[in-house]
Amino acid sequence: MTEDRRQEDFAQRLSRISRERGDEVDPTTGGTGHDKSDFDYNAPIESHPVRNSIIWVVILAALGTGGYFGWGMLPQDLRDLISGNESAEASAPASPEDIAETGAMSNQGPVYASPLIAHAGDTPLNLDNVLTQVSLPTGDTSIANVIPIARNGDCTLRTPAADEKVMGVRIENALLPAPLHSFSDRQLTGRVLENIEAVTQGKVETVAQMDTQGQKTSLDVVLTDTSAPLYLVLQNMGPGIVWNLHAAPDVQIAHVAIISSDFSGVANIQQDTTIEALLVSDFIGPHQYGADDTPRACMIRPWRAAEADWIGSLKSAAGSLVYQNQMYSYTKGYEAYNNWYTDALGVSAATNTVTARDAAHVLLGAAPETPVTYAQLAGRDIHIMETDHLFLGDANSRSAAVQALHEDLLTAAVGGDLDALNPPVLERNSQ
Repeated sequence: MTEDRRQEDFAQRLSRISRERGDEVDPTTGGTGHDKSDFDYNAPIESHPVRNSIIWVVILAALGTGGYFGWGMLPQDLRDLISGNESAEASAPASPEDIAETGAMSNQGPVYASPLIAHAGDTPLNLDNVLTQVSLPTGDTSIANVIPIARNGDCTLRTPAADEKVMGVRIENALLPAPLHSFSDRQLTGRVLENIEAVTQGKVETVAQMDTQGQKTSLDVVLTDTSAPLYLVLQNMGPGIVWNLHAAPDVQIAHVAIISSDFSGVANIQQDTTIEALLVSDFIGPHQYGADDTPRACMIRPWRAAEADWIGSLKSAAGSLVYQNQMYSYTKGYEAYNNWYTDALGVSAATNTVTARDAAHVLLGAAPETPVTYAQLAGRDIHIMETDHLFLGDANSRSAAVQALHEDLLTAAVGGDLDALNPPVLERNSQ
């Protein structure tokens, strides 16, 4: 029987193309280097809290602690559960399956879709009370210039000056469109490998069903604090964001520091504002359960601290092992991130910071007595982390250009015939 070498030939072609593009890619593993997005950070590992607690009761008794004292060290609800006390059933939380996400609260925290504005208070504000002359961006908004931000080569940020006030936003996803695509060669190559795997393993029928990448979103940041020059720390764990700043009169923005898992940028900065940017994957690899739990010199993945009202926290309390592990990741990851943040900036990661899972608009400072004039993206410059590919123009033109680039690389990798990815089933005729 003749050996089928198509997979090996493909791997060699993709490796050669990647080397010519300056990438270090191992087609056999799909490794795509460091400057890529990293949005998968909830890998579950099974835990056994009830079993472990019972084991501790036995150990305490064996060590001479005494049955009474060892038993007394356990929480009341766990003692009720072990002893079969009827009060356990009455006080037990709902089943995890009965706890559903809502439009305003996800498994990983609150969501503030437009026209809601997230801020430091408990109740979101309304867009009309904070901004005036609003002209939200669309995928077809025409901008002026794109100015690259050189990413930090070291895992450091400028130290805030004594008279500067550190304020921040930390989210995962922005909910407004932005009129550009941006991505690296490594991201492109990684997506090609994903598409090939999806087709050859039957997850999709054609390559055309696979989305390309690099579409940016935007988020409005309204600034009203005039007590000091502001040092802004704009942080997210999801796809790249264009942070659009709206400064009230007399607000001074001294510095903007971007910490992102993807190529992000900022618009409507003031003339003397300085900018710097850290791409998470330049310094740490993709999340693995337990890998982000230990404080270290450069733990810059911007975790948010888990809160009791998150749906994931409620499911965790109701006994879901998956969500117990997810909330553990958020809690320990935030502790490690906070250690780095505090060392770098001299304040904790919670200081003057608004957090949410997703948002469209955020207010830093007090609600204004008079709404702040909206600073639209149309006709403005955008400063964004430098990378290999940037596409402007209307949404359809950008998508077509990105798709063409993707298919050119894919076609070269498979030897010129995309149908080779998914050949017809061989039929054997037996005589």
